[in-house]
Amino acid sequence: MRMLKCYLANDREGHFVTAGEAMSAPGKIWSCASCGCRLILHAGMHEDPWFEHDQQTVSRHVLMACAHLDPEVKAEARHNKLRSIIRGLEAPVMSLAWYCVWCGDHYQGVKYCPRCLTGIYSIEEANWQRNYCCNPLPG
Repeated sequence: MRMLKCYLANDREGHFVTAGEAMSAPGKIWSCASCGCRLILHAGMHEDPWFEHDQQTVSRHVLMACAHLDPEVKAEARHNKLRSIIRGLEAPVMSLAWYCVWCGDHYQGVKYCPRCLTGIYSIEEANWQRNYCCNPLPG
């Protein structure tokens, strides 16, 4: 899993420590301020020091909730979840029978009333039958 570099961590007492400050205290245990995961301190040769998540000591779902997870990984996970939801949906059925509530006309084909020249007042014929045609009025 791709994690971003961290430059801020917590020490054992819960105090915030920058990676630069941590360089002067080797051997201590550092944890991520976001997910609590153990961090590994790296001294950069040509860059500032940073912390890396120790991915061997934490579960995937904990890392998925971390603020330092690469945004592309989060986006991919959201897309995969959406794809699985969509796969479970029934295929849409296209309606070709309409009733224009404004004009009171029934028509076929594209949702575009030939009398009022719009489709915004049109409902599916099946909905008209279910709600207006065949249900007796309460009385």
